[in-house]
Amino acid sequence: MTDALTMPTPQPLSDLSDDALDWQVLLHSGNASAADRSRYQRWCRLSPAHAEAAREAEALWLDIGHTVSAQVFEAAPAPRKRRWLAGIAASVVLVLAGYTGWQQAPVWLADYHTGIGQRQSITLADGSRVTLNSASALSVAFNERERRVLLEAGEALFETAPDPRPFVVETAGAPVQGGEAVFSVRREASGSRVVLAQGEATVGGRTLPVSPDAQAQTAWQRGKLIFNGKPLGQVLAELERYQHGRILLPDTQLAALEVSGVFDLDDPQALLRTLEQRYALKVTYLPWLAVVH
Repeated sequence: MTDALTMPTPQPLSDLSDDALDWQVLLHSGNASAADRSRYQRWCRLSPAHAEAAREAEALWLDIGHTVSAQVFEAAPAPRKRRWLAGIAASVVLVLAGYTGWQQAPVWLADYHTGIGQRQSITLADGSRVTLNSASALSVAFNERERRVLLEAGEALFETAPDPRPFVVETAGAPVQGGEAVFSVRREASGSRVVLAQGEATVGGRTLPVSPDAQAQTAWQRGKLIFNGKPLGQVLAELERYQHGRILLPDTQLAALEVSGVFDLDDPQALLRTLEQRYALKVTYLPWLAVVH
């Protein structure tokens, strides 16, 4: 975060947005001092762009964790237990056996695919832009009636171009259809998760509302993960999508610990280090496995 009273070198808007979110994490951490709050006010006054980034971050931070989907995972912090050693060896065997489960031939035969920890931006024939997240696969089947794509694995953000043909995303659940819209689709074992950021889209004929925290839920396209009061178990499950190997959290009560922060996907190990420092956790590293306790 910039902490200067003189006018700094102009920053890209994305950098200012990241800095503004970092400020929100600090201010809502319970550890912010009066001096920190004064520094934040000075930062906001550095330029109109700083002030705008601050307003957007404050609004975004209020939205994260207050949507219906986010409330499903809310839980109060619970007493921590450290009984985790039993069964580690067996867990390692299971981890190694299941690690390559997603890497099947259909994924590699898709038109576009990414490896673990990779992201890829694609411009389709109609001008639509697709950003693939980590370990994702997409096939394209456009015709004269519709623009159809198949999300075979992972997650993708779609920014659809104007076109009289509907844009249809097939995935594990009901098809997602949009016109000129911005939305993400994530394929999961139980179905699919759709986040509408802009425009109009339907799932199985049902109109989707624009998600108030779409910017946070799709921050992965900018290489960020944003959490506000997210249970540790959910945070680690999300991080696991971006790195090789598994992350094990044997303590179910510790899994309810609420975590907030803005983390860099280009350095996923840094997230674990930050969690160790900020929440007094310990991480034990084994081959293809990290155990959090």
